[in-house]
Amino acid sequence: MRHFRITLSTLLLATSAASYSVADVGVLDKYECHNHQETGKYHCHGPADLAKLGGVIIGADARIQGWSGDPNGMFLFAGVGANVEYNYKWFAVTGSYFVMPMVTNLDAENISFQDSVYLQGWEAGVKVGPGVGRLGSKVYLTAGWSSPDITDTGDAVNNANLAGYYTGVGFGANTQTLVFDVIATYRDSSAVSEYLANQGKESDVINFDTRVAVGWRF
Repeated sequence: MRHFRITLSTLLLATSAASYSVADVGVLDKYECHNHQETGKYHCHGPADLAKLGGVIIGADARIQGWSGDPNGMFLFAGVGANVEYNYKWFAVTGSYFVMPMVTNLDAENISFQDSVYLQGWEAGVKVGPGVGRLGSKVYLTAGWSSPDITDTGDAVNNANLAGYYTGVGFGANTQTLVFDVIATYRDSSAVSEYLANQGKESDVINFDTRVAVGWRF
């Protein structure tokens, strides 16, 4: 009888522990993570890397910006940027400093190379979308403010600030240590249109930017 009581007590304790363990697991998200029902502490039942909700990213990108509009053809700039980002779950705050020489001026009559003209400046914005700060793939919307100066080393009269908003989309992936992004944005063209008008090249301009970025995840 005593042996039966000990066995029954052991069985009840094991059942209680199992019940608590199941309750603790609760509903896991796609990262095999959840908040502990008793303590509220976030933890994961899969690899430890899945528990990282975000962090700081420092990196660089290659980018192209184009001004397109009839009858002036296309003005194309290409260069590099240095980037910093802080992200958490679905949200990120970003900042960049960039330099982009004008590599081509395509119009109906000729192709000219004008590396004496370049865009240089900064921008700040946000990203919002699934996986922005987490391990794995990500898709997001982005928006912010860009403040480039256009500099003509051959004629300072042509220098101007072309600040304006931008909006766009991006996708990529976060590994344990690296981050990859491809981003396309539409940019406020009002300052560019005014600048071209001052050069005697009036047109309705579409201003767009594309970049490929890599960063280190801390």
